Amino acid sequence: MKKKYLFLLLSVLFSSIYNITVNAQEINTDIKKSTSVNEQSEVEYLSEIMFINNDYLLEGDIKTLKSFVKKPDAIKKQKDDCGAIIEDSNEIWYYLNCKIEVSKTRYAFREIDLKSSNFTIKHKNVIFSKNYTLLNFKEDFPVSFIKNKSEEKNGIITINMFSHPLSDDLYIFTFRNEKLVELRYFFPC
Repeated sequence: MKKKYLFLLLSVLFSSIYNITVNAQEINTDIKKSTSVNEQSEVEYLSEIMFINNDYLLEGDIKTLKSFVKKPDAIKKQKDDCGAIIEDSNEIWYYLNCKIEVSKTRYAFREIDLKSSNFTIKHKNVIFSKNYTLLNFKEDFPVSFIKNKSEEKNGIITINMFSHPLSDDLYIFTFRNEKLVELRYFFPC
């Protein structure tokens, strides 16, 4: 009788320990799932260096720009420094429907017309070009596609992406008929 009682007691005890262990493992799995979902970035950034035609930086030394842009289509004086990318910029160069902010030593692309310039822009392993589609963007940057997309009239869609977490400057992608037509860099006052 004692053996039966002892066996029954041990069975109940092991059963309780097993249930506690199984429940603890389930809870631990739920916590891991919850943590991994919460750790996913709620914002995507374009903080890495980007290149035009895989060779030229979007922002760099004026000598590089002059080797790339032999003669701008037009040059206009910068009227004020509000929203300027380069602190001492004094001109805006227009080239192939693109706007380039220029100082005596530096340059920075403000707007790139992908349709008429035939430029490509490389960010990590993504190549933005006039053939880049809204579906490509959705696959490459799903969070920004969902959270930062705004639809306008005439089939125009814009999507904003911050350059990095510590700044409020951003890139604005413009799609017309689901094709990328323009990339603008916006630096607020």
